[in-house]
Amino acid sequence: MNIIYDLNLQLARHMNLHLSDIALAIVATCLVIYGNNLNNYIKRTVSSWIFIARISAFIMMCTFGYGLLTVWLQPVLEMLLKYISLPYLPISIAAIFCMLGILAERKRQV
Repeated sequence: MNIIYDLNLQLARHMNLHLSDIALAIVATCLVIYGNNLNNYIKRTVSSWIFIARISAFIMMCTFGYGLLTVWLQPVLEMLLKYISLPYLPISIAAIFCMLGILAERKRQV
């Protein structure tokens, strides 16, 4: 049993070094899953605008909106992941990605 615990701690230490990348992957996955909802909201909001304004709003949302969400949410999520105790980090991250997979399946993304 001690071997499993030591392997878990080794994996947790390795994951701890890459929490920034893991947080980015989680944020990007959430944006893929829920990006369509955001696009539909923007589409409804700007539907009465003239063509050039609608296209500009869509371009601004895709370039700056999603970029800003990624840049702002990734450090916050990284900080939250650092609060997880080291022995529970691997199972927590695996559970987060499993939940994201279930959400993607329910939204017919997979």
